Amino acid sequence: MGKHKFYECIWNIKCFSSDKELLWEEEHPNILTDEGEKAILDVFFRNKDSSYFSSSVFYIGLHKGTVSESTILATIPNEPSGNGYSRLVCERSDIGWPTIELNEGDYRVVSKELSLTASGGSIGPVNGAFIGTSLNNSGSLIGAVAMVIERTVLAGDTIIFQLRVKLK
Repeated sequence: MGKHKFYECIWNIKCFSSDKELLWEEEHPNILTDEGEKAILDVFFRNKDSSYFSSSVFYIGLHKGTVSESTILATIPNEPSGNGYSRLVCERSDIGWPTIELNEGDYRVVSKELSLTASGGSIGPVNGAFIGTSLNNSGSLIGAVAMVIERTVLAGDTIIFQLRVKLK
C-alpha cells in the first residue's frame, strides 16, 4: 500500500521586466516544515490560531540558502533587505485566497497574486521563497520552496508569487 499524501502546495513564481516581458517562471512543490505541520494541525484541530498568528495574515518572503523541514522562521537564511524588498502580505481570508475549487476531484485554495518590484537597485541573489506567520521572525515558518537556480530581481523588475494548496 503506497503512502497517501494529505496535502499538496505548489508555488508559482514569475519575474517580469519593467516592460512587462516574462523573464522567467518556476513552479515547484512546497517544503512543508515541521513548524508548518504543527501549525496546520494545532490551528485546525485544536483551535490554536492565536498561538501562530498575531494578525490574520501570512507573510511571503525570499531567501538565499537551504531550507529544510527542520528550519524555523528565525533561521531563514539570508533574507534580502532594501531596494523595495519587504515580506508580502497574504490575508487569511477569501481576499488572500480568493478561489476555492475542485481540482482533479480534490478541493484546493488558490492565493491571489502577490507582487514585489525592485526599486533603487536589485534584490538578490535569491534561490527560494517562504511563507510564515509574522513580519519579523517571532512566528512560525509554514513552508518554503527552492528555485532551480539563483535569481536576481533587477531594478524595475517585478516578481510575482501565487500558491495553490490542495487537500488530498
